[in-house]
Amino acid sequence: MNENGINDKNLNKNGIKNFILRIDLIKNKILDISKIADAMASYFDRAEKRQLSNFTLKFTNDDSKLTKEEVFNFVLISETKSVSMTFSEIENAFWIKSSQYRNNLIYKELIKKVIEEISTICNETEAKRIGLRYINEFKCEKISHVGQIYGKRLTTITKAMMKEENQSRVIGMEHYNNDEYKLRLQYGIPNNFYPSVITLCPLLLDIDSYTECTCNISDFEKIISDLNHAAYGKFIKEMNPKYLEELK
Repeated sequence: MNENGINDKNLNKNGIKNFILRIDLIKNKILDISKIADAMASYFDRAEKRQLSNFTLKFTNDDSKLTKEEVFNFVLISETKSVSMTFSEIENAFWIKSSQYRNNLIYKELIKKVIEEISTICNETEAKRIGLRYINEFKCEKISHVGQIYGKRLTTITKAMMKEENQSRVIGMEHYNNDEYKLRLQYGIPNNFYPSVITLCPLLLDIDSYTECTCNISDFEKIISDLNHAAYGKFIKEMNPKYLEELK
């Protein structure tokens, strides 16, 4: 989850189950999501066009009218790199997903390319939200082993939440509001066998760093870099230092 690619901070066993980088754009008449998807298709193994139905209910003084519009999600898939990129007409957004995240190389070149493609059409394109989400899951067989993975703070909180009987899921959530970004942290025991009572204790560390301020496309890369640093810093802070060494 580091910004420097492959180096001594690289955690090859980081436990990231899912990684998502999402950019929600502000609508403008010039930018066509489908054209951006077409331009980016050459960087992937295959492309899928998925049809969706968008329903809109319009009211007047005397009547209401339901209209149906067919829109599309354009999904680009790289089997070799275990990464996909989706362009959504209905949400006016695009996002990158991967279950094989190791470092920022998995998205850095794709973001650079899509910025170039969008800028050729409209260099005044703006986003209303940019977010990076890292969903980590770590093996843990017993509640007594939580401190071998989490740092002291999360270990204390998680063990305190686990004192009740017959629990089937235990999740803590925290929100942080900084000057440059916001961050949501989720942790605890999601329980893969929910709603059955917890027997095994795989641990969750879900970090979502994001900004909801209007920003120009020229700032996208810097913002993504800052959000990456924020998420990585939080990850390091909340983990047991000895366990981090095992992840390298």
